[in-house]
Amino acid sequence: MLEGEQKPVCIFDGREVINLASNNYLGLTTHKALRKAALDAVKRYGVGAGAVRTIAGTMKLHMELEEQIGRSNVEACVCFIGLTANAERCRRAGKET
Repeated sequence: MLEGEQKPVCIFDGREVINLASNNYLGLTTHKALRKAALDAVKRYGVGAGAVRTIAGTMKLHMELEEQIGRSNVEACVCFIGLTANAERCRRAGKET
């Protein structure tokens, strides 16, 4: 069992190990600015949307993110479920030249 944060080296079952099983490959779970932004968002919006987006879970924060990305010159897709994001990446990988 993991004890503490998802870091490259962490404590697992009481032993210090190199963590090769984490989805935290960009180090975002321990990024100081992201932690602060997440805490600020929890204070403002609460914990979770309370429903999937197609029912009643779309929040102003989601729309602002999508609008900001849409104004950029970057081709992007916003996926709020990790499995969906990974599946789309795999699907697109076969189409790249």
